[in-house]
Amino acid sequence: MKYKALKSAAHNVGRSFASSLNWRDNDYVMSHLARAVVTSGEVELDVDLLSGRAQPPPLLAEPVQASVADYVRRFPDMLRSQRISPEAVRAAIMRVRFQPERRVEMKEGIGGWTIPYECLVSLTDDHGRIHEGRLAGRWGVDNFNVTPPWRRRLGWWLSGFLRSWRAYRLRQRGM
Repeated sequence: MKYKALKSAAHNVGRSFASSLNWRDNDYVMSHLARAVVTSGEVELDVDLLSGRAQPPPLLAEPVQASVADYVRRFPDMLRSQRISPEAVRAAIMRVRFQPERRVEMKEGIGGWTIPYECLVSLTDDHGRIHEGRLAGRWGVDNFNVTPPWRRRLGWWLSGFLRSWRAYRLRQRGM
């Protein structure tokens, strides 16, 4: 086994968790988590990927808890898929931290807000070395519960309609 692959595995686990493929209960898990952060005041989710312990409880709504349990269950298979022996990993911690004080309301389209986040996955190998995968970004959360494909279609339709309306109004004014 190549120990260099552990850094890549850590990054991939974090990227997978904080992606649009992590979907539960009619919304993205990161959206469920971001809403819980804003309402509870807790800013960091800590997950032990080996034991399954996660905290704090206010951030562990059912969809988030189900996703965490699924990641813990699949973690050894994720390692094997990258040619890493699960026995070589002694500790695996994932921390997802949000910055609610930097939350920004979206002005255009349907509404919602974005919030900065950072996801850090730390894997400790059997030699005691720590391999970290870190990613940061902004997560967009809508203010209503419409599934994303419909939201995208509605946004496209509205933007096309507004472009057509503006062009029509300009022609009416002779511009």
